[in-house]
Amino acid sequence: MNRIVSNIFIFYLFVLGTSIAMTVLNACDCGTDADASVELTSSLNSKNSSSKKAYPDSFKPNDKEYPYANIPRIVIETENRTKIKDRETEIPAKLQIWGKKEAESEIVDLTIRGRGNSSWLYMPKKSYKIEFVKKQSMLGMPKDKDWALISNYADKTLMKNYLMYNLSAKLGAFYSPRCEFAELYLNGEYLGVYLLTETIKIGKDRVNIPKNDNSYLVEIDGKYKKDEQVVFSDVITTSLGKNSFRIHEPKNASEKVLLKVEDYIKSLEKFIKKIEPNIDNKVEQWVNIDDYLKFYWVQEFSKNPDAAFSTSVYFVWENNNPIKMGPVWDFDISFGGHNDSTKISPEDWYIKNACWNAYLFKDSVLNRTRRDFWMENKNRFEQTVNIVDSLYILLKPAAKNNFKKWNILESTQHPFHHYAYGSYKEAVADLKNWIKMRIQWIDSQVE
Repeated sequence: MNRIVSNIFIFYLFVLGTSIAMTVLNACDCGTDADASVELTSSLNSKNSSSKKAYPDSFKPNDKEYPYANIPRIVIETENRTKIKDRETEIPAKLQIWGKKEAESEIVDLTIRGRGNSSWLYMPKKSYKIEFVKKQSMLGMPKDKDWALISNYADKTLMKNYLMYNLSAKLGAFYSPRCEFAELYLNGEYLGVYLLTETIKIGKDRVNIPKNDNSYLVEIDGKYKKDEQVVFSDVITTSLGKNSFRIHEPKNASEKVLLKVEDYIKSLEKFIKKIEPNIDNKVEQWVNIDDYLKFYWVQEFSKNPDAAFSTSVYFVWENNNPIKMGPVWDFDISFGGHNDSTKISPEDWYIKNACWNAYLFKDSVLNRTRRDFWMENKNRFEQTVNIVDSLYILLKPAAKNNFKKWNILESTQHPFHHYAYGSYKEAVADLKNWIKMRIQWIDSQVE
């Protein structure tokens, strides 16, 4: 009997010991709140720091100076808090999305670098390109690795890019970048209101065309960098000289592919240059008219300086098909936000007379269809005023934080800050007024 009791006692000790051992092992595997918040560096280097609760203390936004403002907060910590100094160096980092009091996402791995041309070189509030190690859905948008954090420093309303991406989508463009507002914290520093935006690339949920040597994503880009894939055409020139066409995709294209694209562009421009006025030139053989007009009207409506065939003018071309203009991109200095007096006024045509358009709209069919498109879709443009009101309500608390960080509402020191405003409300009211006057002027020309 004693032997039986002894054996039972030994058995229970074995079970208890095994249970304790498994608990300890599981705790080691998963990590604990205390372990994760001990030190930032160890968390950044850990592969198991993806729990919503397993974050360093420094990930939690400091609400004392910049209170929660009803939009998501994106918190990024670079490895060893390395500073982002250029647009080329990809720095390892981790990201977490925060709500009012707690994290709303896991911590995920990514790299971050600077992005933009004028915005990176001349604006203190920088924009960033982020690339996740694995595809991530961000703020309800489809999964992808590549995203941009746009600072909108030149835009005192903070909403011009959002407005035009939204309008492009409502007009039925084949692709318009999705975007959402957020406040950004980088290495513990509050940086203001940003627009988290999809980048332009070929993909199922981006520019949805085949990814091969017969499908091309091209940007007319006079600000290209030396290491980028660029071809040229001097058939139609601008004030900058010959046009520069940056081939975004296919990446690492062969010389044969680049020459093929260059030859096609030159042939296209030769056709455009020979368009005869007031007759049907069969433009549709070279240009998808529907896509062209959706792209054109978003740019003309906003009087976007960047759309005058200098930079950020995209088109897609697939073998044996006409080109499709778009996607639209970069509106921070649109709606009279440029220091050039010819681009400030809500009156006069601007994009209509730029480069290709100066020839294309001589065509009788394209010009008539251009006017018809405005009349048929005018309500979409008019709705922009109501969207401005909605965005003002959404952004007002965050804008207060943003302009506390960047005290620029009354400033006219920056080249793109030629208007001084007494408040964020005043800046938004000025945008609304400009849009209304623009609609009135266009109406007077096309009716």
